[in-house]
Amino acid sequence: MSNGLTGKVMKLLEILFLAGGTMDLKELSERSDIPKSTVHRILTSLGKDRWVIQDPRTRLYRLGPRMMIFAKGRQMRQELVRQSDIPMRDLVKEAGETTVLAVPDGEVARCIHIVETPKAIKFSFSVGGELPIYAGAMGKILLAYCQETFREWMLDQTLRPFTENTLIDSIKLREELSAIRERGYSISIEEINPGGMAIGAPVLSPRGDLIAGLILSGPRFKFEDKSEDLVIPVMETAKRIERNLA
Repeated sequence: MSNGLTGKVMKLLEILFLAGGTMDLKELSERSDIPKSTVHRILTSLGKDRWVIQDPRTRLYRLGPRMMIFAKGRQMRQELVRQSDIPMRDLVKEAGETTVLAVPDGEVARCIHIVETPKAIKFSFSVGGELPIYAGAMGKILLAYCQETFREWMLDQTLRPFTENTLIDSIKLREELSAIRERGYSISIEEINPGGMAIGAPVLSPRGDLIAGLILSGPRFKFEDKSEDLVIPVMETAKRIERNLA
């Protein structure tokens, strides 16, 4: 689609989303300032994939199940950020390093919340940024606790190393992931960034399903000597988030 058409599609979806109910073709055309024929063509296309549904009796349009699932996922992420903020800030105060929350997003980990240490020397992350889902403390915690079918598929891929410490041998990585599940946390030493180190723990649902991953990250020279003392606070922070979400 061209940028113009993409803009029209998003405008129509936004109008339906904000309306929170049903609308007819004429009203959608008037509110969007898009010709009725164009609106009809766009809605017909969106209807094929269930982004939009038209009631066959009233001929009114409403958001379809795919759009509602998308919106619900966004709301869930916002709630996850809200419920994790205070525990993450407390962890930063206790540990003195940066903490990051991320969720699985296809073949990457997507950062959704970051609380940075006030210290000058640190590794930077960005909300919306990507981390590998097979390397580093975050990637390994997510891959260890994700659905087995995805984990096995990922282990069958050709994995790219980021540093000489990146574990890309599928047999060794599978053993490492099994050990992570057994002990409940992951550790990364210079697997993605030279000089970096991190500890990760899973955030799980009451049923034990993976929701997100939490890591505490910092420079290796500051982090390594106290890493064993930081494992429990990282795991306890993840548990606090779980309790907040329950």
